[in-house]
Amino acid sequence: FRPLTLYLAGVLGRPLRLVIASTYDEQIAMITDGRAQLAYMGPTPYVRARERGRVEILAGEAEGGQAFYQSAIVVRANSPVQRVSDLKGRRMAFGAEISMSSSVAPKLMLVQAGVPLASLAGYRHLDRHERVALAVLHGDFDAGGLRLDIARTYLDRGLRILATSPPLPPHGIVAGPTLSAAARQQVRLALLHPDETGLAAMRALGEGISFVPVDDGHYDTVRRMLKRLEAAGA
Repeated sequence: FRPLTLYLAGVLGRPLRLVIASTYDEQIAMITDGRAQLAYMGPTPYVRARERGRVEILAGEAEGGQAFYQSAIVVRANSPVQRVSDLKGRRMAFGAEISMSSSVAPKLMLVQAGVPLASLAGYRHLDRHERVALAVLHGDFDAGGLRLDIARTYLDRGLRILATSPPLPPHGIVAGPTLSAAARQQVRLALLHPDETGLAAMRALGEGISFVPVDDGHYDTVRRMLKRLEAAGA
């Protein structure tokens, strides 16, 4: 993220300091209370931040031109589990509770398959995607929730993708309440129409990464997912 930070600093004509939040809660607090002016946020943290303060999504992240990503439920390659409904009575690992791809979406996939959390033999939130993948590989859990692209990196190590979610709204760059309207527009235009420095900064984020227009309405899907999980006690 440092190349992107330096690029946006040049656009704004002032220094920007890169801060890595240690938790989702810290990230949400920093952007809503004005300690951070910009944040790179996943869909669930963005929705929670929007509930708490005057934040605005400026642009969504796209990969290969696709402004969405997916979640996956994974099992070991030799697992007898063949369907999500087979997970009833088994152990499940999730990432951070607020993570869309490693917690929210996998939980909803379970509920839709008739597997409420209460019907599992047990579950834990392990915070990081990598910990979820390794916990399933090591046999500590029967299945886990991961971002699909991360799940694919573990297939040759012995994981199998059991199911994938529908497309999910993208991560994006979010402005906090202390960033002026003029500065927000500068950042938005810089992300959507980058110069050579901006293109290089985006390549540093990952091959094929770009930013596309999104607005708050794109995240209504997330709000509906959260409400459905709350109704299911998950």
